[in-house]
Amino acid sequence: EWPLRPGFESIMYRGRGSGPRGPRPAGPRGYGPPPLPPDMIYKSFDYLESKHLFQRVTSEIDDSDLSKAILEKNQQLAPSPEELAAIQEQVTKFTSIVDNLVVSPDPEVDVEEMRIVGSFKKGTILAGHKTADIVLIIKHLPTKEDIDKIMKLLNEKMGALQSDKKKKAEVKENEQGFTYKFNGVSLNVLVTTLPGNTKETIDPEKHVKLEHLKNSLAAIRHARWFEENAFQSSIRVIVRIYKDFKRRIPFFANVNPWTIDLLAHHAAVANTTGTQLTVPQVFRRSLQLLSAGILLPGSASICDPCEPGFVKAHSFMSYEDQDSLACGAQTLLRALAHGGYKEILGIPGARTVTFDSATVFNGIIVTPSKFAYEKPSGDQQPNGS
Repeated sequence: EWPLRPGFESIMYRGRGSGPRGPRPAGPRGYGPPPLPPDMIYKSFDYLESKHLFQRVTSEIDDSDLSKAILEKNQQLAPSPEELAAIQEQVTKFTSIVDNLVVSPDPEVDVEEMRIVGSFKKGTILAGHKTADIVLIIKHLPTKEDIDKIMKLLNEKMGALQSDKKKKAEVKENEQGFTYKFNGVSLNVLVTTLPGNTKETIDPEKHVKLEHLKNSLAAIRHARWFEENAFQSSIRVIVRIYKDFKRRIPFFANVNPWTIDLLAHHAAVANTTGTQLTVPQVFRRSLQLLSAGILLPGSASICDPCEPGFVKAHSFMSYEDQDSLACGAQTLLRALAHGGYKEILGIPGARTVTFDSATVFNGIIVTPSKFAYEKPSGDQQPNGS
């Protein structure tokens, strides 16, 4: 017997073809609960894979207007050439300094290498977000003193390379490294170490936390994987659309960028039909997958390709976040089915999609989904996904 935890007793299904929504007990490696028995893990419904079972009674959907709207929205969300050039200028200067430190090491800073990561590296950065993420790898376990030394040294050397000597950079230390900001461009520097060093004993009071070290190393793997696998332009378009959702739609606020990357890639590439999907088809399919419960407890989900074993892409999300994400996606999918794409994309002049009351689209009433998860009280509150 695998009884459901408090809060899930009455929950069975959400969306067509989705399965049991019970949580799992706490699990290994800090990735949440252990696997459920095979009969309690389900593969969420995927219309693209099941299309042959549903005979069409109408003509194929004309996505020309939706395609035009998505591409126009992507152009609005994409940074201008001037923004990209400004970011690249600071990244190039930083890279040249680090390369010199690798060839001619500083006595107090033993740098191994650096990697550019994040949305700037992946080509999914949004307009106005003039920030580049950089992982700096040093040869030993980094301490808080190391971060301070590296920050001061790089700030000094960057200042010598800036054309405008009158302007001063803003540098601020944090738990993972430091930020360097000059002329509106920010470099978010994450300090970590070689993977083998993470097995050494770490003093929380002295060293950078193990969690931060591993997250920075994971960012390198994510950037490399995305560069090698996200070869379709539609993937980057959908990633930008969902990042915009994070800013506008509360249900998407707690979905991290890596999960968005994996969802967009899965929606665009993962199909047994070999079909090359258009941008509107990828967008619609991503909402269909979320609505069917691909990121709900018990789902086979999307496997994180950069982690050993079977780690789900949504393992970091709470039950409330998973439930609200499915609810929001279902409401958006209903609106999309009845021509509400302008409201979904946030096109200027269009009204806002509401998630607490019914909305009419082309004479059709769209009622928002209701939450299925009931949060237990007291010590019975589950933790994880």
